[in-house]
Amino acid sequence: MVDIFQEVEEDLKRERSEELWRKYGKYVIGTAAVIVLGVAGREGLKTYEQTTSIENGTRFANAVELAQAGEDKQDAALEALDAIIADGSAGFVAMGHFQKAAIYLRAGATPSAVSELEAVAGNDDIDQVYRDLAVVQIAMNSASQSNAKDLIAQLEPIAVPENAWYYSAREMIALLHVAAGDVAAAKPLLTDIADDNEAPAGMRARASEILKAVGA
Repeated sequence: MVDIFQEVEEDLKRERSEELWRKYGKYVIGTAAVIVLGVAGREGLKTYEQTTSIENGTRFANAVELAQAGEDKQDAALEALDAIIADGSAGFVAMGHFQKAAIYLRAGATPSAVSELEAVAGNDDIDQVYRDLAVVQIAMNSASQSNAKDLIAQLEPIAVPENAWYYSAREMIALLHVAAGDVAAAKPLLTDIADDNEAPAGMRARASEILKAVGA
C-alpha cells in the first residue's frame, strides 16, 4: 500500500509541475519576440551610432523598415538581413540574426528563430552581451521537459549578478526546473527573485504567484 501512495504522490507532483509550466512558462516565452525586437532596435541603433560604417547602418535601418512594413515585405526583409549578415561587422551580424529571429517569431516559425539565435550564441566574434542574450532567448523559445537540464547548464554562467541578463536567466532557470518536475529546486530561486527589490516588478510578481501555487 505504501508503494501505491508513493506512486500517487509522484504522479501528483509531476502533474502539478506540468500544470505550472503550462500556466507560467507561456508568460516568459510570450515576451521573447518583444525582447528580441527591442534589443534589435535599441542595440542596432547604438551600433549604428558607434560605427564608422554608415553603409551598414543604412542597410540595417532599411531592413528593419521592411520588417515593420507588413507580411508582404517579410521575405524582402529577410533577404536584406541575410546580405548584412554575409558581409557586415560583428555588431551588425548579431543584429541581423536578432531581427531575423523576431521576424520568424512573429510568423510562428520558432525553430527558424532558434536557429538564428544559435548563430549568435555560437559566434566568437560577437560581443559576449549579445551572445548571452541569445542563450537566454534560446531557452525561452525552446524549453521543454526533455531539454530543461541542458538549458539550465547553458544559463547558469549567465545567472550571475554582474551579467546584464542576470534576472532573466535566473527566472528562466527556475521555470526550467518546474518544467523538469523539480519544483523544490525552483523554490529558492523564485524566493530570491520575489524578495529582490532590484528585480523587475513583473518578474517579482510572477515569482510570488508561482510560489503561492506550489505552497511555498
